[in-house]
Amino acid sequence: MAATLAFTRPGRPKDSAKHVAIITAARSLFTSQPFDLVTMEAVAAQAGVSKMTVYSHFRDKETLFETIVAATAEQMIAALSAPDQDDALHDRLLAVGIGFLDVILGSDICKMSHTLPGALRANRQLAERFYAAGPGRVRRALAGMIAAAAQRGELAVDDAERAADDLVGLWEGGLPARIAFGLAELSTHEEIRRRALRGTEVFLRAYRA
Repeated sequence: MAATLAFTRPGRPKDSAKHVAIITAARSLFTSQPFDLVTMEAVAAQAGVSKMTVYSHFRDKETLFETIVAATAEQMIAALSAPDQDDALHDRLLAVGIGFLDVILGSDICKMSHTLPGALRANRQLAERFYAAGPGRVRRALAGMIAAAAQRGELAVDDAERAADDLVGLWEGGLPARIAFGLAELSTHEEIRRRALRGTEVFLRAYRA
């Protein structure tokens, strides 16, 4: 599971149930309203705890959001290492695509990302911090998987990071934006599998050695 980025102070051990309740409440708020409008007071009220309890687990709103982003990234990175390396490349990429899209298209993460642009444009340091905790880590992990396949002679790529971008684009299409804007519903597992399958096959037609 993801290593927590929560700010800790000396004293009594933190209540794990309250920790989960705070993260669940924060994620709900971050998906339903702009980042700038979410307050630690609102998180505390929704989680059913005091504001001091929220601050005892997380130093500030940015740390709380970063924890959610990092945990989501861990889910996607776990999908990269899950497939058996003895499987055919097609099957490995398909399994990764399904695991990746389950998070991107089957959960509220794309709605949450839509609440950020205003806050990030005003604070480059914050943008870099959130990108490094989530999308940046996932992109590097996927590029590493593609580079390893190229070294084994399974793929012919000139730039593993750009190939990773191509693969993610084929998997996602424009659906995350449509979901974020309320123009499409979260995807079912069957829809995710069809999308991952098509994206994987198009990618291999372009990059298979």
